Amino acid sequence: MLQIAICDDEVTNILKVKELAELFFRTHCVEIRIETYKSSDNLLYDMQDGQYFDLFLLDIEMPEVSGMDLAKTIYRNIPSARIIFITSHLEYAIEAYEFSVFRYIPKKLLDHKLLIALEDFYKLYCLERDEYYVIQVKKRIEKVAYREILYILKNGKYAVFHLKNGEMKSIRKTLAQVFEELNKEYFHFADRGCIVNLANVVGVNENGVIFGHNEYIQISKANISEFKSIMLRFWGKQI
Repeated sequence: MLQIAICDDEVTNILKVKELAELFFRTHCVEIRIETYKSSDNLLYDMQDGQYFDLFLLDIEMPEVSGMDLAKTIYRNIPSARIIFITSHLEYAIEAYEFSVFRYIPKKLLDHKLLIALEDFYKLYCLERDEYYVIQVKKRIEKVAYREILYILKNGKYAVFHLKNGEMKSIRKTLAQVFEELNKEYFHFADRGCIVNLANVVGVNENGVIFGHNEYIQISKANISEFKSIMLRFWGKQI
């Protein structure tokens, strides 16, 4: 069962978002449970009590704890969860990529944009739970969820996977082989010796690619401009 939390200090907004979410998942024959919150504090209390959610539909402009601060807490406690902000203000967009914000929905376009965002979320949700990259480590087989991969580096005859939890896993394959096996649109060659998971990038500067928790990978200056364009197109789909 898919677990969803809706938090907005305006009841009319909660009811509208809940109605659209129920419609989408009902037509896709997906069983869901939706919890609604008028107070961000109440949502935080439930999370502290161990309540788990796969998807958060949040207003940004709320009293007590803002949607942005909620996103920070969610990222720390449920890093696999996805967040959709429903807001009248998009100026927070770049700042909040660090906290795994999946989409921004302008309130004036709610009816149209939310259904599209839920469609994209559900496709990714299914992929992340059903698809893994299989790595043979010594005499055992390990499955690495795509969402846990930050980037993959070439190291001699090996491809080295760098994961969100800080672990590194090596396999004796070329990056070209790995890239073909991954076969996912959100993996991209940032450099000849580096494959990046675009879904985990939070920034790009003149030297390289930035991930959450101050993780950083340098890429050649010749490729920076092209990679920035790729990230802008990728991020543009999130708004």
